[in-house]
Amino acid sequence: MTIARPCNKNSTWITMEERDLLECCGSIKFASEMASASPFSSLQHALDVASNTWCNKINVHSWLIALNAHTNICEKSPFSHAFYTNTPMDSITEEIYALSVQYLQKHGFPYFTISSEWDADVILMDLKTSVKTKPSCEFEWARRKQLIIIKQYIARFFQKKGYIRSTTESPETQAAVKDFDLNKKPFWKDNLDPIAREKARQFCEIWYPGEYYV
Repeated sequence: MTIARPCNKNSTWITMEERDLLECCGSIKFASEMASASPFSSLQHALDVASNTWCNKINVHSWLIALNAHTNICEKSPFSHAFYTNTPMDSITEEIYALSVQYLQKHGFPYFTISSEWDADVILMDLKTSVKTKPSCEFEWARRKQLIIIKQYIARFFQKKGYIRSTTESPETQAAVKDFDLNKKPFWKDNLDPIAREKARQFCEIWYPGEYYV
C-alpha cells in the first residue's frame, strides 16, 4: 500500500507521541514507529500509517506483546464485582469464565472484545467458537481486532484534538469514530510473562518460523 504524504508539514497537523499510542497498543515498537511518522495531516492519513505500520513494519513478537497487553475478559466486570462482593455468578458467567481460561491456555493471549458493551450471550457464543479455532486462525483474527482498536483510539484522539471530519472521509474512518473500547491493562510492558513467552515461542516455531525473537 502506497501512502501519499505531503512533504511540507505545518502547525495544523496532529502530533501523536509514543505515550499516546501506548494507550491503545501495548507494543512499544508499534508506538515508536507511529511516533516517528507523526505528525499527521488528517485522520485518514493517521489511519493509513497505522495500518501500514501494524501490518508491514512490526513482527510477530510485537503483535503478541500487543495482544497480551489486554485484560482478560474474566478479569473484568461482572467477574470483578462477583469477586469483591462474594456474589455467586450465574451459569452463563461461570461458563464465560471457564472458557476464557481455556482460551488463554490454548492461544497464549487473553480473549478480548472490540465492543464496550457487555453482552453475555454474544461473548459466550464467540468464546465457544474461539476455543475450538486453530491457533493460527485465532491469532490472525485477534491481530485484526487489535488493529480495529488502534483505529478507534486514533479516531477518538483526533476528536479530542478538535479535528473535524470531512463529509468525504472514508466509511472506515467514520465507523472508527463511532465506537471505541479500551480493553488494555492499566500497565503496559514490552515483554511477556514466562508462560506466555513459551507459548508464543512454540506458536511461532510452528506457524511463523524465524519471525519470533526475544
